[in-house]
Amino acid sequence: MNQLTRVQVYLEPQNLIVLDRLAKKENKSRSQIIRDAINQHSQKGIKKLTKKNKVLKNPLLDMAGMGGKSKTGTLGLNIDEIYLND
Repeated sequence: MNQLTRVQVYLEPQNLIVLDRLAKKENKSRSQIIRDAINQHSQKGIKKLTKKNKVLKNPLLDMAGMGGKSKTGTLGLNIDEIYLND
């Protein structure tokens, strides 16, 4: 495990009750439950950022006239027809 840094977190009483119950149920510490929740949340954020970055324009595709979305939305389905027509 990486080096951990001590931090202080303020929780509402009902959140602390939920945290304690979950920790007991999973046989983990409060800290581990919080770390797991942060890791899970950050993974979702990374996936969202990755999806957004894929949508960004690729300058090389723009130069080749292939930038942006397909006008018909079926380029992948019709790719064989495009190449076999030549």
